[in-house]
Amino acid sequence: MKPEAFVADWKRKEVSQIQEFIEGSDVVGLVDVSGIGARQMLSMRSSLRDLGVKLRMSRNRLLKLALTDASKNKKGVEQVSDVFGQSQFALLASTENPFKIFQMLLESQTQAPAKGGEVAPYNIVIEKGPTPFPAGPIVGDFQNAGFPAAIEKGKIVIRKKHTAVAEGDIISPEVASALTKLEVYPITVGMQLVGAFDGQTFYLSDVLNIDMDEFRGSVQSATAQAFNLAFNTRYFTGSVMPSLLSKAHTDALGVAMSTAYPSESTIKALLSKAHGAMLGVAGKSGDGVDDELKELLGNAASAAVAQAPAEEKAESSQDEEEEEEEEASEEDVGSGLGALFG
Repeated sequence: MKPEAFVADWKRKEVSQIQEFIEGSDVVGLVDVSGIGARQMLSMRSSLRDLGVKLRMSRNRLLKLALTDASKNKKGVEQVSDVFGQSQFALLASTENPFKIFQMLLESQTQAPAKGGEVAPYNIVIEKGPTPFPAGPIVGDFQNAGFPAAIEKGKIVIRKKHTAVAEGDIISPEVASALTKLEVYPITVGMQLVGAFDGQTFYLSDVLNIDMDEFRGSVQSATAQAFNLAFNTRYFTGSVMPSLLSKAHTDALGVAMSTAYPSESTIKALLSKAHGAMLGVAGKSGDGVDDELKELLGNAASAAVAQAPAEEKAESSQDEEEEEEEEASEEDVGSGLGALFG
């Protein structure tokens, strides 16, 4: 009979605690934490904790065992085990949705100095100009790294723009040390969300990595198009009804006014229109109007005379603005042609 393998008590306790951590979480994610220094890890964990995200680190094997045990009470969470690799991982717990968690982790990434041996994520370029270092042995460190360094007026300078490492090449220890001295930190350090389970669906990182601004714009555009379609087809919903009722009211008011239909909404406008028409007829009746109508016609004529200068002034001001715009446009065209031809 094969003897039962011995399992240390601390491992049993660790798996049990991780299992409780998983079962008590709304969303469980797997995070790649390889390459993150202890100091940076503490800072990231603290900032994420403030956002309602907790991390549980342990040996990968123990994390997998805890996920298997937790799957008995939390069906589907075992899928998280399928994306384990050779890196160092941690489990993540949060009440936020996986998409928001991915963005949180993305925003928490920081730049770190290279140590040597890393692959350059982009062309690492050193700009021409003075450095903060006085003349000294550091210039030799820069030259050993291949930087065009020299001493001018008692200071170390970079004589010309220089590509220290091309994208995809390995960063040597000498170059890494020189870059750190110049405070050039080319390595992006942060937690990578490999996958997350929200209790129903398991999401991989390629699904979670979306452009939130583009996604938000697409949703807003789709919402506007759906509203226009519902409005134009008279499809009654809570969102469209206020606009449809407003348009119907405006249309009904227009019909009532054109047919002179008296109602509480139209009577004032109809009376005003009738009054204006009456004054127009009275103005053409010559001496056949009474004193009251003459007074009304006189008041109307005075108001028209007072209004005329203001309208003329407004028209004059508008003409001057248009002339200025035309002159400015001619000047712009002239300067544009001058810039084009020399």
